[in-house]
Amino acid sequence: MSPAVTLGEPGDLTGFPAVQPPSSLARVCRADRPTWWFSSDGSGRFDLAPPEGTCYFATDEYAALREASRLGPVTPAWVADRQLREVGPPNPHARLAGTTRQAAGDYGMTSELSTLVPYDLTRRWAAAFHAHGFEGIRHQSRHDQRARPSGVSWFGPSGVGAYPDGAPSPLTAARMHRAGVQVLPPPPTAAVTVVP
Repeated sequence: MSPAVTLGEPGDLTGFPAVQPPSSLARVCRADRPTWWFSSDGSGRFDLAPPEGTCYFATDEYAALREASRLGPVTPAWVADRQLREVGPPNPHARLAGTTRQAAGDYGMTSELSTLVPYDLTRRWAAAFHAHGFEGIRHQSRHDQRARPSGVSWFGPSGVGAYPDGAPSPLTAARMHRAGVQVLPPPPTAAVTVVP
């Protein structure tokens, strides 16, 4: 039997703690895709419904690599196909929902916000934050074991965002290793014997 979920439904968010974004945001992207992609298809933890969406970032390389790989292992082709991008926040004075602040507990917030699967409840919290005027969420990252809010989810119109991409930095097996992610070759394909 799975343990009971203690994160409840969002309620009145008046006075919910607000924080400003960090000065740098990190994201792992496919080399042929833009940095700013606001997801609205429900595949992301805090996806808003169209026409809005959510773009997911980390505060540093370590968290970005762990989140993008979901701790792997990943193949050399996966590594070669991706880049680390670092950008500044589009609004350095934005109000983000400070979900790891002590005062957030007064609103029923728990660390389950960053771990629950599926994402139905966490998406409802994101919608509530957006409706309350927050421009995004500062939160823990599911795959970052450090006790710190290393996730930043930014709200914006669904699809490609009109912000600079940032300088690309290629991924390497060594960088993945430093983040605790294994890079392994794919298993060999077994030969298929056709019986006449």
